[in-house]
Amino acid sequence: MSKNSSSLAWCYLLPALVVPLLGSLLYFVWLPDSAVAQGTYTATKIFTLVYPLFFVGWKELFTARPNSSWAAVFGVGLASGLLIVAAGIGLMMTPVGDMVRAGAEPIQEKAELLGFANHFLLFAIFISLFHSALEEFYWRGFVFGTLRQKLGKATSHVVAALAFAAHHLVVTWQFFPPVLAIFLAFCVAVGGVIWTILYQKQGSLLGCWISHLCVDVLLMAVGYQLIFS
Repeated sequence: MSKNSSSLAWCYLLPALVVPLLGSLLYFVWLPDSAVAQGTYTATKIFTLVYPLFFVGWKELFTARPNSSWAAVFGVGLASGLLIVAAGIGLMMTPVGDMVRAGAEPIQEKAELLGFANHFLLFAIFISLFHSALEEFYWRGFVFGTLRQKLGKATSHVVAALAFAAHHLVVTWQFFPPVLAIFLAFCVAVGGVIWTILYQKQGSLLGCWISHLCVDVLLMAVGYQLIFS
């Protein structure tokens, strides 16, 4: 890659790394009680869908032929997702779960403000099915896929995972004590590494998506308990 093309790649990659973080700061920290919060949340999600399409096609990522059979890709993705879910359920049975449940009230208030509470089932379906696919397309397919061409595989796993976890840290920081917020964001980063490794090994986003979907179903179940408790 020439110096000019490398600089151009960083120019379009840097917004991809920071815009989700800035969006979360806007709708969770800087303007949390404003009507702008809903608009900013929606605009950030539209950005993650549309921005990569200027540089890579979604069909290229989601229909890329895997390194093994589709059945194997699906099976590994499902197995990894269920293992993460089992670990999450186990974690909720520890004092960490008590700390999470203690944050129910501010989570309820934010759900009301952003309009999630009145349509929680639709929101949960959207997050579990479609938002998980969007995040895999964006963070694994686009961000990690571009980073590994510039930084190498090992560094790219870490940078992509940290960028993926950054806006989650903003969210968790609003509801939980700092130590718990950082721990939960660390768990997100670990999940990001697991999914970039899956993508790297399988050559397809399908396995990452299935694994991510399983985890989001668990998170929506926990969210339901917190919001409607």
